[in-house]
Amino acid sequence: MNFSFLCLVITIYGNLLGVYAKYNKDVVCVIDMGAEPVCAAMESPNRRFSARRDNIPLHDPYIPRSHSLFYNCSALQCEPIRLISLIQLTSPNTNLKSCYSQAGQFECEHTRFQYFKTVDKLLFLNKNIQNRTFYLVDCLVFHEGGRVCHRRVKDDTHTRLVDFGTLVRPNETNVLSQEEFLCEENDNKEVNCDLDPYVPFHEGLKKKESYKVRGDVMLKSGAHALVLTYNCIDSWCGFSGHVPILRRSDWFDRYEPPGGKIFRCYYANRQQVCKIIGDSYTN
Repeated sequence: MNFSFLCLVITIYGNLLGVYAKYNKDVVCVIDMGAEPVCAAMESPNRRFSARRDNIPLHDPYIPRSHSLFYNCSALQCEPIRLISLIQLTSPNTNLKSCYSQAGQFECEHTRFQYFKTVDKLLFLNKNIQNRTFYLVDCLVFHEGGRVCHRRVKDDTHTRLVDFGTLVRPNETNVLSQEEFLCEENDNKEVNCDLDPYVPFHEGLKKKESYKVRGDVMLKSGAHALVLTYNCIDSWCGFSGHVPILRRSDWFDRYEPPGGKIFRCYYANRQQVCKIIGDSYTN
């Protein structure tokens, strides 16, 4: 059976079985005499039925692979894809395959990013995307949809989040919930934060109950406080902002919370100390 005939068989078989299913595909890859692998997708039966429990979230394990090649198999033909950003992975329609060499064989497996636990998402991003920093952000959600967030760095991040929320919204006590963002920051200090709206179950992704969302997020990251605004890039929508580049004399960032007052903040003895420096400030 030559290579062309094998590809024809794969194509016909894929057409007959409906290859546009989102997550129940297998990938067949052929390496033709040392050339780059050619991969095609075909539908496969669901092999998870024996452990099915519909009311319990289903998370895929993340197994780090060395020198993985990634393919977008959302259509019949699997196209090679280079991962450069978080925003490529968050769509529920993404059908990503990870292919790698093992024991002389070229193996491929599903990579369902939205089915990873948060810690596995972070591991996957740090392993497979270069020149970006990835981190988690904890948020307080207020009654009208506003969010105050703090980058997670140490065990006392929750204390710092509450402290920061009290300073930014000193008269606001109606906190509806806590949320978690997954954020990326590139070398230009541009930040994109993704709020995962899904919970994975056996039959697919289900949307979480959501609150009314206001158009900005106040984020404290290290010495900086920045405003993230709602933004869409291609098929991804989330919150974006830019970490300000400060002069040495402006090392402690200044931010303007709702109400118009401006504070200068710093940490001392594991507590955040802020002082009002006026109703307005110009650099």
